[in-house]
Amino acid sequence: MARTVTTSTLLLISLLVVATAAAHAPAAAVGGRRDIKDVAANKEVQSLGRFAVAEHNRRLRRSGGVATSSDPVTVLLSFRAVAAAQEQVVAGVAYYLKVVARDDRGGGGDRPFDAVVVVKAWLKSRELVSFTPSPK
Repeated sequence: MARTVTTSTLLLISLLVVATAAAHAPAAAVGGRRDIKDVAANKEVQSLGRFAVAEHNRRLRRSGGVATSSDPVTVLLSFRAVAAAQEQVVAGVAYYLKVVARDDRGGGGDRPFDAVVVVKAWLKSRELVSFTPSPK
């Protein structure tokens, strides 16, 4: 009987330790945003930034240069680099990118933009959700 109580007590204490550790785990583990390290060398992230600028340009040409709520930028751009990135697991993976691009008209130099791209690998799809000027 004493052995059963001791085993039950140890099991209960073990469960409490595991539950406490899980409760104090970082929120980014499930559903939260996570910083992506070394974005300059990350080919996938740079490719997603290039895709975001190309998709912005395609939408702008298709709309005749008219801005939309998800893409208020009304100039064609040339991709330079992704300066920072975060990812979040949703229905796929949402990438929050700080894209550096240049106005194709030749003025203004490099400018930062915030782009959100959702990748659904099982469907082999990428979607530009938003592309907006960044406050820097």
